[in-house]
Formats: sequence, C-alpha cells, structure tokens
Amino acid sequence: MNQSTKAEWRRTTIQGLYEYRPRGTPDTERGVYYSRFSLNGTRTFRSHETSVFEHAKIRHAKLLVDVEKDRRRGADLSTPFKTLGSLLAEVERRLAAIEVAKGTTVGRRNNIARLRQHWRRGSFDTFLARNVTADVISELRDHLLKEAPWHYHFGRKRRGFNHRVVNMTLWVLKVIMDLAVEKMVVIENPFRVSRVLQQRLTAGGKGSRKSAEPETKPAIPSRPDMMRILAEMRRVPETSENFRPNPEQRRYLEAQAVEMADFAELLAFSGMRKGEAKRSTVADDLGDEFKIHGTKSESSERTIPVNPMLRSVLDRIKSRRIGPRSPLVVTWEPGVALKRACRRLDLPPLRNHDLRHFFASACIASAVDVPTVSRWLGHADGGALAMKTYGHLLRDHSFAAAKKVDFTGGGSAARAIPA
Repeated sequence: MNQSTKAEWRRTTIQGLYEYRPRGTPDTERGVYYSRFSLNGTRTFRSHETSVFEHAKIRHAKLLVDVEKDRRRGADLSTPFKTLGSLLAEVERRLAAIEVAKGTTVGRRNNIARLRQHWRRGSFDTFLARNVTADVISELRDHLLKEAPWHYHFGRKRRGFNHRVVNMTLWVLKVIMDLAVEKMVVIENPFRVSRVLQQRLTAGGKGSRKSAEPETKPAIPSRPDMMRILAEMRRVPETSENFRPNPEQRRYLEAQAVEMADFAELLAFSGMRKGEAKRSTVADDLGDEFKIHGTKSESSERTIPVNPMLRSVLDRIKSRRIGPRSPLVVTWEPGVALKRACRRLDLPPLRNHDLRHFFASACIASAVDVPTVSRWLGHADGGALAMKTYGHLLRDHSFAAAKKVDFTGGGSAARAIPA
C-alpha cells in the first residue's frame, strides 16, 4: 500500500476547500478537510475535523456565511482577545473592579476554576473563542452533569454536579463569549442566539438530564401533616442504625433539635427564605410587625404582620438569645432534620424552600388574597408569580365564593329570581 512521504495540501473541486494529508497517510484514505479564507487581510485555515467530503462541503458553505458576516461587521482576527485564556483574564479584571459580597467573589472564583478544570476541547487557554459552538457547550454541560469528578467529605469522590453548579459554571463561559462579541472576535454569543437555544445549552432545559423529569408543583403538605413534621423534628430517637448517643450527646442533640425545629417554624410561619432568616436579629421583631432583610432584590426588603404562630416561635427563640443584635438563627439549616422527620413519619421529603411554599398555600387557603401574599413573600411582580405557582389552590375557594355572589341585591345569594 502506497503512503505519502510528506505532508501535502490538495485542492478540491470546491473553491476555498482543501484536503490536508499528513505524512504517512495511505493513498486509499482521505485527509482532513480545511477551509481557507481571508479576513481583514489575514489569511487563515480552519479545520472541519472530518475526512468525509460531503460533510466538509456543508460545513464549508456554512463557514463562508459566517465569515461574510464577520467581514461586514468588522470582526478583528488580529485582536489579542482571540483565545479563551486572554478573554478570561479580561473578565477577571473587570469582575475584580466590581464591589460584591465576599461570598460572591469566592463563588465566582470557584466557577472559573471549575470551568478550567473540566474544559473538554484542547487547552482552555489557547482555545479560540470562534470555535465555541453550541455543540462544544452541550458537550461541556453533559460532562459536568454526568461525568465530572469532584471530592467531598475527606476525599470521597462523586461524579456529576447538580444543575445549579453547572449553570453557574456555564455563566462564566457566557460572560466570556459576551466579551468576545464586544471585542469583535465572534459575531454572536451562542448563549444569546435565542431563548430556545439558551434553554438547550443550560442544565435543566431541553436536551439536559433534567428534561426527562416531569414538571411538578411544589411539594406542599397539608396543615395537619406539617404540624406533625414540625413536632417530629423536636424528637431525638432513642437509637439509630449507626449511632447510640450517651447522655451528654443526647442533651446536645436535643438542644440542636429544638433550634432546627424553631428554624423550620420560622420559615413556615413567615414565608422567609433561608438566607433572609439567617440575617434576622432579635431587633427585627417590632411587636405587631417583623422586618425581613431581603436577599434577592430591593423589593424583597419588607415588613410583614406577625401572625399568632409566628409570634409563638419568635418568643421561644428570643427567650434563648441575649441582646437585640443576637441572630434569631444559630444553626446552619434545618433541611437534613426536616427530611429525617418526614422519613420517620413516612411522608414525602421536604426541602427548606417547601416551607415557604407551605406559608403561601396556608395563607391562600385562609382566604388571604394573592397580591397580599405576594407582598409578604417579597415578590416584585404584583402577584403574577404567586398566581402561577399557587393558582391551582384557588379553585375550591372559587366554587365557594361563587355561591355567595348576589345579583339581585336582596341580600341572599341563594334566593331564586321569580319568573
């Protein structure tokens, strides 16, 4: 079998499309196809990463369209911001100039490190921004969701990050591509081509692992079941499968169980987010009202009336605190204790945020109007989100209210109109 003794370029029947044959390529095999084009006086070759001529023709035609768009827009191939590494350096410089909370800075640093560590195509620092296509992003997303290894709890290894972590990592790449558009390295950011494509590229949208899961309403237990769960959180079982506490350990666990249960009740009876509760202090209890320090937007900064159940839990918590600046919450979160209580009662597991859903559903079931509930929750849309999320709860109230409608003015909705 004859082989080429040196690398060579061969013209094809398509203008600008070439076949590159590395040294040692047998005569019976095809080489790799490249497109040659000139932009801003710079001649360049771009690989189509295929040895199939028909595939190369299609990709070559699409590339020429993109090159023409670049030419008309004035894209600059000589810019120093061609690679992802140089673009990221500029992004980091700009982010450092913005004053944000320390936690935000740490989170961004971790997202950047994760993007570098798990980048799939060649070297991240030298990878060209113009080669970041939807396919490259999808490949990275799937790897982060299913295969990416990470360590936790004394070196134990797991594979795959949750959807939120994946999306925050992809956010860094989206910012990098925004800068690439600004520097005229590319003509458009794949993340911003359309809302549909953006959903396909991020975790939790179409085409991701979460897409096969049906969309469900928030898990909202009945009010009696919620009272059982909160009571169960205060109980420390005598034994467990792996641990039997001694008297000193039991006293500690019982004190922690009380704190966890009060934390859960604070969320369930106020509608606060977990972060909002952790920012609350004794001084925020104003008697008939309670001040909530919002964590999501200016509109989430609010004052709500204190209902009887909220008053009870506030008084219990304040009896264990010293001074107005003392935080109401001294534990990390009640989530684990909440799930364990549900498991012991053979009820569906709950998340911290489900306590907020419970608050909203209980208010609506008690005939509080949706706009008022929305204000108590700190929504800025006047009730649109609350109506979308909890509107199905209003159906029974709608039937009951219809029986009270009186069109005759006679004072009785049940009075029949005479013939």
